[in-house]
Amino acid sequence: MTAKILGPKLLSLLLLNILMLGAGVVAPLSHAEVSTKTVWPVSVATEGFSSDQRAQVLNQYAPAKLAAGENQALYSYLHMAEFFPHHILARSGKIKELRSNTVPNLGEVKAETALGEISLNELLVHPSSRVQGILILHKGNVAFERYPGMRTTDSHLWWSIAKLFAGLSIEILMDEGKIDGSRDIADYLPEFKQSAWLGVSVESVLNMASGMDALDSPQAYADPGLGIGGLSYAEGILSSPTHTPLGHNQALSKIPRLQTPGRVYQYSSANTNMLALLIERVSGKPYAEFIEDRIWSRIGAEGDGLMGLSPDGHAIAHGMYSSRLRDLGRFGLLFTPTGYNASVFSTHVMSRISRTHENQHYQNAVEAVKRAGNLLGEKPVNALAQWDALFADGDLFKSGFDGQALYISPARDVVIAVFSTSKDKSIYRYLREIASQFPIQKKSKN
Repeated sequence: MTAKILGPKLLSLLLLNILMLGAGVVAPLSHAEVSTKTVWPVSVATEGFSSDQRAQVLNQYAPAKLAAGENQALYSYLHMAEFFPHHILARSGKIKELRSNTVPNLGEVKAETALGEISLNELLVHPSSRVQGILILHKGNVAFERYPGMRTTDSHLWWSIAKLFAGLSIEILMDEGKIDGSRDIADYLPEFKQSAWLGVSVESVLNMASGMDALDSPQAYADPGLGIGGLSYAEGILSSPTHTPLGHNQALSKIPRLQTPGRVYQYSSANTNMLALLIERVSGKPYAEFIEDRIWSRIGAEGDGLMGLSPDGHAIAHGMYSSRLRDLGRFGLLFTPTGYNASVFSTHVMSRISRTHENQHYQNAVEAVKRAGNLLGEKPVNALAQWDALFADGDLFKSGFDGQALYISPARDVVIAVFSTSKDKSIYRYLREIASQFPIQKKSKN
């Protein structure tokens, strides 16, 4: 955003935000001060959208514009239930308390970003970052928390962080002996035996090495004739008056084979949706109900979760999930010593997810590994069970479109959760640096 676009009055307000950050306060812009002809700063969301702003988004809404970010993303990521049918995952039980134990100077952690070497505090008020919320937990306590572009009670879209539900659920079912990871996924889903999914093991699908021609990329998403494009149109994420979409399962069955399964890591949301179908088939429950029963109801969430559905009623498992930021943090706590819950998954599952030894199919994906290293400032060694990166020290990372992030450091008992509408992934460069501010915890002798 430039001075020409913002105007002097809006710029002065942004400067005021910067001055107030030191006190942990971000001054929202009033509705009257935000022109509908400009890109809104994320701070407008902190007081809720005006009826005029909502009308502007609704009048101009188009699924294809979700990827464009800016005003539509700022509104829609906080209100996805207005645009897609959703299944509500009810919170349950006692809310897991997150006590405040602020760690001084965390906001002063610096990272080299596209905006230069700046502190986390500076990034959070920079108009180019568009970070809406960040939560840092240490030993289950709130060490740092800021909401420059949302309210604490808002539910925000996770995008691809939601893939972790599917990955964790498959690991749970394998641990319980209900799924054999070495078996062909079509053995469990025989309707796919006439498709290119025949001959692909569950483990290959789980670890993004299915070999299917459905790479997630902007070009592939935009083309309904390609694997992932056909799926995105079937889900209603994209639409066109000139294209009649296939049904969800039909779109998955039409995806062709690109290469030998199990050979190369290739990130694809189609894998996640196949896992969701497998979970439904084995458990006998709709995917959203399984996640609610086995995961969401057990984390001590303070709010309900929302799972997006395709027009024909299938869970959009790879990304259409929304919750409060603190509840994303509570989910992340499952993977830390403080928040681990044996009623959700066993220690064996955690060991499988965090195998740091080199995995050849991941190492074969040279460009993907390099890209992850550039985003995070350090090259990962593995990526398993739908996580994007696993580091040599055991830290885990999962990203979501437009800058969503979940970073776990089990050894330091740290969780970092981020919601955003940013095309600039600068926030990722802070994650490992923030985690390093905390000492490695001594392992219990028990």
